[in-house]
This record gives sequence, structure tokens and C-alpha cells, in this order.
Amino acid sequence: MSRRDESLDDCQYALERVYVFLDHELDEASGDLIRQHLAACEPCLERFDVEVAFKSLVARRCGGETAPQQLRDKIVDRLSQARQQPPASWGSAQA
Repeated sequence: MSRRDESLDDCQYALERVYVFLDHELDEASGDLIRQHLAACEPCLERFDVEVAFKSLVARRCGGETAPQQLRDKIVDRLSQARQQPPASWGSAQA
């Protein structure tokens, strides 16, 4: 694997976990890896800054409101289902 491939893998790893990182839900080692990557990768840092701003905007505009329990249950169920299925793009890559 080339250094460029490793860098793309690092970017994908960091960006896939940006919200979990922002919510302090990662273990310390994973958080350290993302912090190191963001310190070294300007494009990812810019994307991270956008996500921080978006999350802050959502918190300001929607803070204090709680979704109805039925809606929350439905979202959790759909997320669980989505995690168990490969992305649709995987099927097209094999064709």
C-alpha cells in the first residue's frame, strides 16, 4: 500500500468517526489517532471545522427539544438495520 493510499484510509477513518469524536464517545486511543490525523491533514481539519460549526448550529436552534419516544425508537431501529447491511455501492463494485 502506498503512502497516498494510507493517507486516504486515514482520512476516511477520521471523517467516518467525526461525530462520535465530537461527542467524546471514542476510546482514548481512537481519539488520539483522529487528533493526530487532523493536526497533519488540512483538508480533514477544514471538514472537521465545518462539522463542528454545523453541530453547534443544530444545538443552538434545536437545543432543549426532545424528540417523541416513538420517533427516537424508530430512528434507533433504522440505524441498527443500516449497520447490518453493506452500503449499496458495495454491490455495484462487484458487478
